[in-house]
Amino acid sequence: MGRSQGLAMGSKAMSERSPRPLGLHRILSRLIGLHQDPWPDDGPGHELIKVHGLMAETLLGMLPPAPARVLNMGADPDATASLLNGRGYKVTSIVPSEDMAEAARHGEEPDQGSMMTDLLGGHWTAHASGRYDVIIFQGGFRNLPKLGPVLQGARALLRSRGRLVLCDEVAYDPEMGKAFSICEAAQVERAIGEAGFYVRAHRRMGQEVSDICKMLLGLCNARSPGLTALLGPGAEDLVDYYAEELKQRLERYSSGRLGYEVWDIRPDEYVVRTYRPGDEGYVLDMFQEVFGVSRTPRHWKWKFLEDPFGGPYLTTVWQERLLVCNYTAYPVPVWMGDRLELTHQVGDTMTRPTHRGVGRGRTSLLARAVRLYHRLYCEGKIPFFYGFNTGKIQKFGKLFLRYEPVAPVYEWVLDGQGLERLENKGRWLARLMGYCVETGRGVDEWADELFGRVRGHYGWLIARNTRYLRWRYQEHPDFDYDIILVRRFGRPVGFWVGRMEGNKLVIGDALFDPRAKAAPSVGLSYWLHMLKDRGDRVVGVQGWFSEHPSWWTGMLKAIGFRQERQFQKLDLCVTIFSQGLSAGDFKKEFYYTKGDSDLF
Repeated sequence: MGRSQGLAMGSKAMSERSPRPLGLHRILSRLIGLHQDPWPDDGPGHELIKVHGLMAETLLGMLPPAPARVLNMGADPDATASLLNGRGYKVTSIVPSEDMAEAARHGEEPDQGSMMTDLLGGHWTAHASGRYDVIIFQGGFRNLPKLGPVLQGARALLRSRGRLVLCDEVAYDPEMGKAFSICEAAQVERAIGEAGFYVRAHRRMGQEVSDICKMLLGLCNARSPGLTALLGPGAEDLVDYYAEELKQRLERYSSGRLGYEVWDIRPDEYVVRTYRPGDEGYVLDMFQEVFGVSRTPRHWKWKFLEDPFGGPYLTTVWQERLLVCNYTAYPVPVWMGDRLELTHQVGDTMTRPTHRGVGRGRTSLLARAVRLYHRLYCEGKIPFFYGFNTGKIQKFGKLFLRYEPVAPVYEWVLDGQGLERLENKGRWLARLMGYCVETGRGVDEWADELFGRVRGHYGWLIARNTRYLRWRYQEHPDFDYDIILVRRFGRPVGFWVGRMEGNKLVIGDALFDPRAKAAPSVGLSYWLHMLKDRGDRVVGVQGWFSEHPSWWTGMLKAIGFRQERQFQKLDLCVTIFSQGLSAGDFKKEFYYTKGDSDLF
């Protein structure tokens, strides 16, 4: 073990010849170049050494300067100890027990996770003395029943300003994780936050591992003398075994189901976690403190617990029993041209004013909450999420939260002579053209029929089907919305949704068949007459509408609407999680209204 202190958890250190599958990890680590390089300078093995060298430099880049004290444990602690000793670190290595070596000799998977749980669950004094500047875990989280207690146990061994470095293969597909006893990346992040750590630095290295697999597979297929020399007696059978293992691993990495990640995490007084029943009371109290607006428990329940599309999805940051940050969104269905997906609409995001100076940039409390939200609820699950933000939030979001501004929000306004013309418009011509208007019926099967027929004319949009419209407007606990349905010859051709705010009619939603060109003006004119009969005085109509599709904005202009920049200078912003999407796509394709925000 060089100059490192080796701590065997049994009568002997792990055998140098532990075969499959632990041996595969040993072979990979040996090929990092931490031991003697068996490859010629111009061969494929030399390229493999370079890639593994990059991984080693990533690990070194997350360590404090030498001569820091390091506690090192993992799949091949000897190799890491050799590297670190050569750089001047004081290394203590914990190696697996003879029981693990014996299991490996019989072709079984050593339960390294159980070993760590035992160590970190309160038996450290028998194996490691003193405190450390850094504790490194490499490939040791397989089969862990719970990662949190391991991290909390490790925390007790850290010196002031100490850190943990986690290096491990992770799953992005839950089924793949279960099948091969590999931790999901999202659950690693959950455990980090719940154990009172924050991520100081992080790197995904799946591509590097894929490159290694490709090159090592080539060496196996070529029966490289260097490889067979490294494997020793019985090399031919082992080469075949490792070749098949590498082929399967490469497929899993290439398909995005597995990856490899490295974390530098630091202990902290704040805990980041997901929703627990009863948290809403703390969230509502902080909402009133931050925004000066009172939200009812009924509103919160409707928005986050009764959303028919899922949830509740929120991440919270706590200082003991004090809630200091909240990040949340609610899922909604989105039609993306040829398929129905789920997306999330972000809202009710806040940090307590007294804690906005905690951390900087990516280590701020808000960034910590967003990070966990992304990993748990977004990556590999939704193509994007969206929200409407001011310039100040956008600046921070672009730098640290992956926000991408898409388009400015415009208010479409109808007043003056344009409003007067619509109010005075007669209904007889509309009847002759086959139009009729219904109010007060509510949302039923007409919504599915209409959306299914017209969605292709809008590009991408929130799916305004029966299920969504009922929840979003009809079941809203705070407002009674007018839903104005327009039919032509009995067939639904469009609807408006809105409510009176003072003496202005605010439109929250609209969806029309472009072939029924008179339908928007017919419905709006009827609505204005209805409001007048109800005793409402309307001096103006306003609503948000995207600049896409152009045929719709053309209809608005024909009615008499004019376009003004939204007074808060809000922009539509997205965070993208699927390859192949860009902010420009949303500017060209995405139809939105004010009802697609949480401001209506």
